[in-house]
Amino acid sequence: MRLHFLAFILFFTIFTSWGQAKTEWKEGYKLTVLDFQAEPPISREGQGQTYYLAANLDFNYAMSSYEFMLTKNFNKNVTAFFIPANSWLQQGEGTEILLRYAQMDFDLLELYARKFRQRLYAEKNAFSNPNFFQETYNEINAEMNRRHVEMQNAMAESNSKGEAFHAQILKEITALAEYCKECKPTKKKK
Repeated sequence: MRLHFLAFILFFTIFTSWGQAKTEWKEGYKLTVLDFQAEPPISREGQGQTYYLAANLDFNYAMSSYEFMLTKNFNKNVTAFFIPANSWLQQGEGTEILLRYAQMDFDLLELYARKFRQRLYAEKNAFSNPNFFQETYNEINAEMNRRHVEMQNAMAESNSKGEAFHAQILKEITALAEYCKECKPTKKKK
């Protein structure tokens, strides 16, 4: 009995710590220095500060063929998240700027999570192949990478260009409100 109780405690501890490893994108959530828990690399004299946001776009589903055939909305299966334990930020006089840049990175990831959800909803039909999403994922990922380069260029040009770019990202996120993770898109009338 004692062994079962210890096994349960161990399982519960592992499960709860595993569940806390990821921080999902949430509207209004702002990254802070505390979100960057990994040890940053040592920078050389004269090198600027930098950061690493261990962020990813995840799409997972597990269901029977019958469930898959009847499922149209995959919003809850697409997640934009980062892992604080693997993210780092070199602190210094530019910390606030780096935090804004990291936030923009995270918001860009959510924008493309919503674009992916929108495409999945539009393209999925009852007779779709279970791998129907792969081409869409590749296209969304390529578009997001291009947009990330544009974001870096805007930030390098000036703070005002970077802020305008971030405002555009937030505007696009708002325009895709029905494709948030918890949302159910409205059905199009035929």
